[in-house]
Amino acid sequence: MGKVEDVEEKMTALKKQMHKLLHKNDFIITTEIIDISQELDEVIYLYHKIKNKIN
Repeated sequence: MGKVEDVEEKMTALKKQMHKLLHKNDFIITTEIIDISQELDEVIYLYHKIKNKIN
């Protein structure tokens, strides 16, 4: 699997993880949301960096 596919897969996994945290029935742990959000930001940045090199 190439870099773009790896990053896309990671983005999808992080989005699903964020979705589960935001929609669970009990209380939301802010640090978990912040950690996932920061990691997702980094992965999205990497994705755009890779895509710009390709184009």
